[in-house]
Amino acid sequence: MMRTLCSVPFLFLLAGCGGGDAQHPAGTHVHADGTVHRDDHAPPTGDHPHGERQALGQAVLGAHTLAVFQEGALVPGKEGHIDLDVAAGQALPEAVRGWVGVESGQGSRKARFDKESATNLHGHLEVPDPLPAGSALWLEIDGTEGPVRASLAFRP
Repeated sequence: MMRTLCSVPFLFLLAGCGGGDAQHPAGTHVHADGTVHRDDHAPPTGDHPHGERQALGQAVLGAHTLAVFQEGALVPGKEGHIDLDVAAGQALPEAVRGWVGVESGQGSRKARFDKESATNLHGHLEVPDPLPAGSALWLEIDGTEGPVRASLAFRP
């Protein structure tokens, strides 16, 4: 009888853990670099789970020319989503960092973009609240003589 009573709490604990797996908690997803993000993004819109994909222009970072896309709105205090595409046959940069804010990065948190495919990188960037005057989307790679940066206007 005692053995049966002891197993009942274990069954409740096991049932309460549904939805997750051994690699990451329920309500999250893992990117290629192993970082874990919450799934509480905007509901899926078409083929882009973070919102409508809007072209922001091109960024030239050293030998790399990247087409830059914003998915959904960049809202102060929320996480924003950015895609970087290269033309087929061109190599992706090894590491791209990005942030929303001023060039110095003061008041912003830099994030590394994850490889999504052979021609695409995806980044989850925290948008500062309050958003500093003159804020832009900043992208940066390590060049042979130090960091190489480019900025683009984004859509709130």
